[in-house]
Amino acid sequence: MGEQQHVLEVYEPYEYKGQNPLTVAGVAVLKGPMRDNYYLLRLDTPVEFNHEMIELLLVLPHYTEDKIDRALTSTCTVNISRVPSNSDIADKTDVGFEDFQRWGVGKISLLAT
Repeated sequence: MGEQQHVLEVYEPYEYKGQNPLTVAGVAVLKGPMRDNYYLLRLDTPVEFNHEMIELLLVLPHYTEDKIDRALTSTCTVNISRVPSNSDIADKTDVGFEDFQRWGVGKISLLAT
């Protein structure tokens, strides 16, 4: 999968005051713990939240009727999870609950070129 560029608007957590929207690159689609597919994103510029640097995020469509393809190719409301900085998630094909922490909700869109 070639890296697609996206814009991720962060609606929650409400206390997040950092850069918004975020420019991200799609890395891979990973199988999740509940048969869901997650989209792994790499931030163009890491951000700090609660004294932790965030470089990778996982998103999952927020609404059950939306499939992961919508997040990859269109505009989609998503649940956002942050990946701990010491994680080796980029080398995995699937993820478990221990690999990420729920962070918030937002909207992902393809970056206009």
